[in-house]
Order: sequence, then structure tokens, then C-alpha cells
Amino acid sequence: PLAERDPALCWHLLQAATQQNPDCREQLNGAYSCLSLLGMQALVKLVKQLPVVEAAPTSVHHQRYRQALYTAHLAGCLAAQWASIRGTHTGMAHWSAMLAHSVLWPWLLLEERSHNWLFYLSQGDDLATAARKVFGDAPGNWQRLVRRHHLPEAAATLFRPERLPSSKDWQQLRSQDPRDHAPAQARPLVHLCQAPEMLTLTAAATAWSLHLAPEGKRSRRWLSLCSHTQGRALADIVRECRHLQLQEARLRRSGTASGIALLASPEPTQMNYPAWIDPALAAANDTAASEAADKPAAQEPTIQKPTAEETASGEVGDSAPTTESKESTTERETPVSEQPKPDEAQQGVPYLRQLMQRIHDDPSSFGDWQYLMQGAMSGLTQGLKMQGACILLPDKARTSLRAVYRSQYATLRPFTDGTVALAEAPLLRQLMKKPAGILITTDNRQQYLKGFPASVVQELPESFMCMSIAAGDQPIGIVIAARQLQGDLSDGEYRAFRALCGTTSEGLASLRKLRSQSAARA
Repeated sequence: PLAERDPALCWHLLQAATQQNPDCREQLNGAYSCLSLLGMQALVKLVKQLPVVEAAPTSVHHQRYRQALYTAHLAGCLAAQWASIRGTHTGMAHWSAMLAHSVLWPWLLLEERSHNWLFYLSQGDDLATAARKVFGDAPGNWQRLVRRHHLPEAAATLFRPERLPSSKDWQQLRSQDPRDHAPAQARPLVHLCQAPEMLTLTAAATAWSLHLAPEGKRSRRWLSLCSHTQGRALADIVRECRHLQLQEARLRRSGTASGIALLASPEPTQMNYPAWIDPALAAANDTAASEAADKPAAQEPTIQKPTAEETASGEVGDSAPTTESKESTTERETPVSEQPKPDEAQQGVPYLRQLMQRIHDDPSSFGDWQYLMQGAMSGLTQGLKMQGACILLPDKARTSLRAVYRSQYATLRPFTDGTVALAEAPLLRQLMKKPAGILITTDNRQQYLKGFPASVVQELPESFMCMSIAAGDQPIGIVIAARQLQGDLSDGEYRAFRALCGTTSEGLASLRKLRSQSAARA
């Protein structure tokens, strides 16, 4: 029991036990079963060599890491409590829920960008959505990571969407208990609710919701889901959660660890984690914004909104990710003199952050793919201060690319004038095969620009960055951006560029899904 109060120690016990006994993973259901294989001497050696995080750390890395461990322990206690009432194995339920998201813990110590996982959680995203935004959305990578860390089966299933309820099932569970329906109709969903992975999923999600906002909308939603999946009264679920929150607060000597402290506020309160932004990028954009204040706004490039005829021609890639919008799609560009002059205070990092938040939270506010693409272009030019930017889309045969959206700056002329044959552009050809990005610098130009005509290479800037965007598994276009100043682009600028392109891909996928749902209802 003492060892299982520390989820990190349990994780190391699991790794040591499975490395020594690879065929016994299915039999490991707690710290006791791991110690029965390893022995007390192995435990003593393991504990002596492990680094220890301070009880009251000043480092942000350690604070985020400890909070993830505290919430994981609360999730395990919730799962064990509910499993005991159900009459199933409490040890396995506690073990699975506690280690459900252990694959993400090391990143909280090693990489500052991973702190955005907590930021997205505090903004209302669920655990899986926040993890995909920060750590990627490649199912194969998640499966390899789960196998490498030997997670329990109930925890490993959380990374297999096909084994979890569909959107329709979640809507039904949110509204009422499936047991209220006719037995023949309710039986499949009831059996799914009784699966071990559902107990793990609901316990982990409820634990994080209680920590962030115990009286918030998301906590009420998950408490209701727990009530309906278990077929129990909501009041009983809430009472058990409050009891375990208080128990966790006494154990950790902190009311914020389990969220119980937020219940003492005069009005509903929630825990907010700030977003992490590269300091170098923030400083660079602040400098660029101050310099831009002394220049006429007419030097900023912009993209004109499509006309009614262009909008009626269809969305880019609407029918399939391998097709372009229509043959009638034209380059959307306005002279510099016609450009609207945005408020300088809204440019730079704040503008980019607001734009990405809008694309993520409400992509439908852009109307269609064309306006969302234009929003991404404004993020490149006004947010990242890239004077040269364009979005290349393929033809129907996917043999060439054409700059459908572009800025005025001529440094990317080889990409924006006419079409680019993929046979003569090996780098772009590779980017069109799978979602990826690359930062071209003076050191790697010769390596990555092999195969390009010499005349094209001479016209390209010394440093530029490009990344493919997708509305699904296959890329539908390539985004390219460059600065007018000489010298290589910074790593911070490249990370912000990748984040913008990734968010744009998510927005495109959301719009495509919404359109398909509307067509199905029609």
C-alpha cells in the first residue's frame, strides 16, 4: 500500500518486473505482484538509484510532474472504489487507472512544450484530445509507446479508439443510463460500459476534472457519465468522489492536489495552467512588432477573400484529400495598397495565439476551407512576421503543385510563379507522402535541395521552412514561409510554424467532418 501511493515508483516496478519476466505482464496487477517477482532486494536497489523530486518544488517541471502523479493516484483510488462496488478485481482497476497515462509523465520533466498538455486540459479538452495536440496523432507511435512501457491491457486499450464508445454512444451515455432502454437495444452498450477499459477511462477523466474544476461543467459531465456507465445514482458517485478528494488532500497535505480546495471558494472556480510559448519566439516577435510600428502598414502582405463565384466552386480537397478544389480556383491576392491595416497591438504572439485558439475551438467560424486557409496565411504574415508565405495545393493527378494562397513578397517566386512539378522537387514530393516539416538553413541546403534545378536553388532564400498540411491521414498541400532578412530562421520560429500548421490541419479535418455530417443528415 505504501509503494502504490507513489505512481512513479509503481511505473518503475512494472518496467523492472516485465524486463525480468516478459511473459508475466498479464499477471501483474499491483505493486505486490511486481515485488513477488523481483524480491525485496531488487526493490531496495531500485529505490536507492531513483532520483527524488522535492516535496515542495520550485521548478515548474517538477510541479507539473507531481500534479500528474497526484491525479493518477486519485484516478486509481476512484477506479478501485467503483470496482469494489461492482464486485470486480480492485487491484487491477487501481493499477490500470493509475498508470493509464504514465507514458506522458517523463515528458513533463524533460520538455517544456509538454506543459501545454495541462494547458489544453484546463481549457476543456479531454485527456486524449490534449495528448494528440501536444504529442502527435500517429496511432502507430502510440501503440509502440504503450508496448514499450508494458502498460496493463485496460490502459493500453485507451489508445485504441476502435475499442472505445463512438460519438453516438457517448451522447447516449450523457443523456441517460443505457439500462433504461429495451434489453435488446441496450445490451451492446451495457457490455461496453462493463469493460475494464471504461472504468479506467472514466476514472482518469473524472480525476483530472475534479482537480481542475470540481464544480465545473466538465466535472458534472463526467460524474453523470460515471453514473450512467455504472448504473448507479449520481448522488452516490459524487459522495464517493468528495470522500476520495478529501482523503487525497490529507495524504498529500495539499488541497489543490485533488481539487478539494476549490470547493471552499465563494463561487465556482477552476485551476488554469498557462500555455507555454518559446521565450525566444516571444522576444523575436516583440522586437518585430516594435519595429513594425515605425513602418507603414502597407508593407504587410495580405490575402483577399474569395469571391462568391470562387466560394461556390467548392472547398479545397472537399471530396477527398487527393483532389484540389476546382479547376476554376484562382490565386487569391490583392495589391498592397488594398490591404486592410490591422491594429499593431494585435500582431505578433498574441495575434497568433488568438488565431490558433479560434481555429482549434471554432473552425466552423471560418465558414469553409478557403477562409481557414486565409486565416493560416494571416498567422504566417501577421503573427510570425513572415514576409514570404504561400500554400501549395496539388492538381487532381497529384503530379504538380500550385500556389493557391500566397503573400506579395517575391522571395518564394520559384514556388509561387506557375506550377511546381513534383518530379523536379524531391523535397516537396516527400512532404506530400506523409505529414512532416523541415527547416532549411544554410547548413542543410545542399542536402535537402538535391534534385531541384540549379536556377531554382539560386532564387530561393537562404533559410525557409515548409510543412505539409492534412485533413486526415494524407497531406493535401504544403505551407512554405520565409523572412525577408538574411540569416537562418530560429528554432523558435520553426516550432511556432509547426504549431500553426498542425492546428490548421486539425481545423481542416474538423470542417471536413462537419460537412460530411451535414451531408449525411441532408
